[in-house]
Amino acid sequence: MAPPVIYKTPAAKLQAERAKRRRYHEKHRDAILARRRQLRKDRNTRRDDEDHSDDNNQESIDTLPDCIAMVKLAKDDFMQHIKSPQTFVVGVLAKYTKSIPDTPGLHGDREIPTCAMSSIEDFLHRASRGQDGILRLCGISDEWRAADQVCRCMRDTIAMVEDIYCVTLGDRDSGLAEAHFLGVLLYQNYKG
Repeated sequence: MAPPVIYKTPAAKLQAERAKRRRYHEKHRDAILARRRQLRKDRNTRRDDEDHSDDNNQESIDTLPDCIAMVKLAKDDFMQHIKSPQTFVVGVLAKYTKSIPDTPGLHGDREIPTCAMSSIEDFLHRASRGQDGILRLCGISDEWRAADQVCRCMRDTIAMVEDIYCVTLGDRDSGLAEAHFLGVLLYQNYKG
């Protein structure tokens, strides 16, 4: 067995590695191409199955402008729906407090915060799809960071409503009143 070749420069080593890969590819070209064709065929079949099983008829996002447009539309719809995160959460809290009965021991309608969270999750899902497309197409970039800010605002809004919901579950309505009085609810400390 011959001793391994020791290269004097990194460029010579790189050139030797490229030559080795080229020789391997020339020798196994047919097998490599057959494998690629099979992978492409499997990927297309899987994509077709996903398209047929997709009940939402979600549009394809193959280009960066499509991804950016998806995030922008989700953001516009979100802002039209809530106006501002704190105002939206105050409105949810007001609806919940109006639903609290006068009889002690009963609690308000817990469906109010749940419905509020689910109404925002659709916007977040759409914006996240656009953000994932941006990440897939161009990695962490300025566009991805802008989309991340949009998604973060939506997640923060959901978290603020979820905070109210969790306080009502654990401490009942008296705990919610106490937390509001002490100023420890998330929306009271939100700096967005």
